[in-house]
Order: sequence, then C-alpha cells, then structure tokens
Amino acid sequence: MQSPGDVRNITPFYTSKIDAHLQHVFASAPDLPMYDHLAYFMGFKNEQLQPAVVYGGKRFRSSLLLMLGDWYGQLEAVLPFAGALELYHNFTLIHDDVVDKDTHRRGRPTVWHLFGHDHAINDGDAQLLMVAEILATAAQGGAAARETQHFFLKQFRIVVEGQYLDFELTNAMLGDAAVNRAAYKEMIRCKTAELIVAAAQGAGILTGQSEAECQLLKTYAHSLGMAYQMCDDVVSIWATSETTGKRNYGDVKEKKKTLPILFAYEQLATAEKQQLARLYSQAGLSDTDCETVITLLDNIDTKPAMEISINEYATKAKTAAQALTLTVDQKDTLCSVVDSLLPKV
Repeated sequence: MQSPGDVRNITPFYTSKIDAHLQHVFASAPDLPMYDHLAYFMGFKNEQLQPAVVYGGKRFRSSLLLMLGDWYGQLEAVLPFAGALELYHNFTLIHDDVVDKDTHRRGRPTVWHLFGHDHAINDGDAQLLMVAEILATAAQGGAAARETQHFFLKQFRIVVEGQYLDFELTNAMLGDAAVNRAAYKEMIRCKTAELIVAAAQGAGILTGQSEAECQLLKTYAHSLGMAYQMCDDVVSIWATSETTGKRNYGDVKEKKKTLPILFAYEQLATAEKQQLARLYSQAGLSDTDCETVITLLDNIDTKPAMEISINEYATKAKTAAQALTLTVDQKDTLCSVVDSLLPKV
C-alpha cells in the first residue's frame, strides 16, 4: 500500500514514535478481545489477532503534529496529543466503514467485515473513549495543554458535523438546490480539513506560538486538507482497488456528491446531465452504470479540471508553510508533505 511518495518516508522518526506510543497504549489496555480488534485496525495485529506489524495508515496527521512540536522544542509534551489524534482519526474510519459497507481498507478486511457490525460500532465507541481519557490526562500538563485539549475536542466535534453534512449531501438528489460546490466544500472542510488543522494549529497552541504563527499553521493545514480530500475523491472515482485497497467505484456506488460529480453536472449538456441525474437516482448502481458515469465525466475533461482546483489549494498550503518562522529545511519538508499526499491518478 505504501509508495515512494508516502508521507511516512518523509517523517519516519515521528511515525515510529507514534507507533511505539500507540503500541504502549494498547499494551496497557484491559485483556479483552475488543482492544485486539482496535490494535488490528491500527496495524499492530494480524487477522488472527496475533502480534504483527502491518500497514495501519499514513499517520500523517499525528506525525505532522509531533514533527511541528519537535521543531518548536516540545516533542514529549506533544506526543500524547499526537496519539489521541491518531486514535480519533481511526475511530472515525472504523465507523465510516460500517456506514459505507466497505469490506476492505488499506488492503485488509475492515473491522465490521472481520468481527461484525455490532463489534465495529462498539469498538469505535471504545476507541473514542480512549481518546477522551488520553486528552484528560494530557491536559494536566498546564494551561497550554488544557487549551489544546479544549481545541482538540472542538475540532473533533466539527469532524462529526462534517460527517452529518456528508450524510445529508449523499442522501439529497443530484439537481437539488442544496447540492452544490459550496455545500461540498463546507462538508470536506469540516470532515477532513479541520482534523489536519487540529494537528498543525494544535502544535502551535501547545508550544505557545504567536497568533500569527498559529494562523499560518491553520492556513497550511486547511489548504492541505481541502486539496487532500479533493484528491482522494478523484482517486475514489478513477483509481482501482489494486491501488487504493478499497472496492472499485466506491464513491459512485454510494452516490457521493463529490466535486467531480458536481462539476460534471454543471458542465454537461442537457441530455447527458439528465442521464447522470437518472443514474444517481437509482437504488443501486452496477459496475456498468459506474463506467457510464465515468465516461460522462471523461467526455468533458473533469479530471484535469479537478487537478487545477487541487493545485490551487496545494499552492496556498505551500505559501503558508514558507511564511512560518521555521528553518528553510523545515518549511521545505512541509511542502514535501503536501506533494506526498496528492498523488496523480
């Protein structure tokens, strides 16, 4: 699942610190298979729930937080917050897989597919409570730590709001007035970008950086998050299961109103627009239906248009990174993170 441009190859020291910390968290958990399910999802156990180290995600949010904390001189103080952030992100994925009925993630069976829906929902709940406990303990580190705890909880709630907006957008009919690019961008801001903001701006808050520095960190993270989700939405339409570890046509089969679909609906001629709306109004879409949708998108060069939007956000992220008070090498590393997270499809 990893590629030469994987962010884990840019920040291996921080990735290994996160993994070691999380392994300690799970080693300290009660002796109950529920926690083995969670360790499995994080990449610390195999399908038989035996100890193993497999790919458990990019860790880019938590590594970004830890890396910035280190650069600002407070790596150890940041570590528990980075662990909480990684656990929270993966909690959302456990539940996402249930909602989306995805049988595989990262090339491995999802928690619900391996252990059942009931366990997956309960497992996710347990991981969310683990996050709360970690943050409560970390907040005892002083005023900055308490402020960061409150900031994280606010950001985490915004992510849940984004999930709600995603449900609403998915359930609405293509062509409804509320189904538009602005609604999509607000949804991905909440669901994706704000969690990356938690990582970057959270590092600034915890380490006592100036308001100006924190705002630059926020701009960097927000722009990266918007570009990242747009890129992921492009991948979900045009890439294959061999490259994503997920099922083919996942977003199309779920009738997600992502930017490529909204762009196409605006640009298509009347007959093709009606065809797209008709396909998206069906109870279910076959692989052939999905291929028809993709053909409609390709006929008006949707993917190149998406690349322009993605590059605009990526440029904004890099501009913010270059304005930070960090060293030249550190700022260049932040720009490399942007490039690593936005693969060409």
